[in-house]
Order: sequence, then C-alpha cells, then structure tokens
Amino acid sequence: MKTTVGIDTCVVLRLLMGVPADQASRAYRFFSDCMRNGVVLLVDDLVVTEVYHALLYFYGVPKGRALDTLRAFLATPGVRCQGNAPDVLASYHGTGAGLADRLILADLREQANHLVSFDRDFCRLPGVRAL
Repeated sequence: MKTTVGIDTCVVLRLLMGVPADQASRAYRFFSDCMRNGVVLLVDDLVVTEVYHALLYFYGVPKGRALDTLRAFLATPGVRCQGNAPDVLASYHGTGAGLADRLILADLREQANHLVSFDRDFCRLPGVRAL
C-alpha cells in the first residue's frame, strides 16, 4: 500500500540547495528511503510558492533557473503536487504576473466568477478585472 508524506518548504529547499549540509543530508536520506519504500512525497501550491520566493530572494537563484528547478522537482517520480503548480509552472515563463498571482488565479478561478485586483500585471491575466 502506497503512503504519502507531506513535506514543507524547508525540506524541499534542503533537497534543492543542499544547505545547511547536516539538514540536507537528512533530507536526502529521507527522500531516498521514501523512494525505496514507495512513499509519495506530497507538496502543495503554498510550498511551491514559498520555495520559489526563497530561491529568488534568499538564495539569489535567477528566475529562469528557479522555475526550471521547480518544474524538475515536481516531475520527480515519487513527488506529487496537491494543487495547480505543475500546470501553472508549465505555462509561466517569468514575465508579467508572478507565480504567486498565477497560483491564486488558478485556485480562485475554480470558485469565483472573476477576480479583482489593483495589480496591473495580475489584471492582464484572463478572468481578472481591475478594481
């Protein structure tokens, strides 16, 4: 029987960045054990958003590389995203409305007729109106 384990932003960052070394080592061992035992690692859109922002603003990773890194991580066998991030990342190229805005839109579009915002870039996305 397959089981799932949710992982948070800190665990994903240790897996992706390898620092700090002691925590990264534990994260790698945990990841390997899960893969060997058929345990699925589960992340959600909020974790993806936090990881993206940490990659950009804490680790100084260029936007394109951060996006590619997230796409690759979410495509890793044994990793599953509970949300819209894989689809949003597939169509986001790092310009215009940001990743967080696009994930907000993907989530709320399922629940609302339209969205409103003051953010010009966000308002350029389909289904968002300027307030």
